[in-house]
Amino acid sequence: MNKSEKLNIDEVMCLRMAGMSTPQILETDVNRFDRLYAANEDDYEELIDQANSILDRQERLGIVSLSCQDDDFPARLRAIGADCPAVIHCLGNLSLLNREMAVAVIGARSADAEGLRAAYSVAERYARSGHVIVSGLAIGCDTAAHRAALTCGGDTIAIVATGLDRIHPRESEALQADILRSGGLIISEQPIGVKANPTRLVARNRLQAALSEAVILAQCPAKSGSLHTMRFAAKYHKQRYAIAFPVTTPSNQGNHNLLQNNPETVLSLSVNDLSN
Repeated sequence: MNKSEKLNIDEVMCLRMAGMSTPQILETDVNRFDRLYAANEDDYEELIDQANSILDRQERLGIVSLSCQDDDFPARLRAIGADCPAVIHCLGNLSLLNREMAVAVIGARSADAEGLRAAYSVAERYARSGHVIVSGLAIGCDTAAHRAALTCGGDTIAIVATGLDRIHPRESEALQADILRSGGLIISEQPIGVKANPTRLVARNRLQAALSEAVILAQCPAKSGSLHTMRFAAKYHKQRYAIAFPVTTPSNQGNHNLLQNNPETVLSLSVNDLSN
């Protein structure tokens, strides 16, 4: 598909709202869109109007939207096929989107002091080596990872589950402001007005894995949303790491189980090594 045949972003949003998958959208050029529009004129006209209304309101907020057909759309997201979002919405430094060196540092909101130190230490180490730190803006390990990158002058991307006119959780409002002030980036596949829910939070986790070359689990219990991210990392053939703690506790049981059950595919990072 050459540049002249690519769809405008409002047309991509129209197709997505009409129920078309991202792989189908990637195969749709202007001629096919025109045929679909002619066959569904009333419905498509309404969807185009909705898309342009969203885009106009987002532009006033400084939000930049990229479709899967755009040249600047992250190649790593396009590489996940059917899981690729049709559109992403961005606040901040777009140059971070296609940085080759990026790692996700993730973990539980309820991490203990040892887990928070692990998240901070591993994020700081990678940020100082030039990696973009990817996480999810949640309290706990996510916050520790973002803060580590900011404190050492590194780069960080937060991927969220709400529209970018909202902040979830509200406790992360100051952190988001600091990320943007420091040249970082906030990304969502959700348009403005959309609230977080469990399904969207899991969907957000797949984008953390997809946008990174490796995913590092700082700390989580046996049942945790962070384990969804690790499963997505395996699906997308990303390198997976988990911090190994000297004593297994309920707070780090998820790390222990992951390392015990996947010794050939999950690499161990010693919590003691991080302090050296």
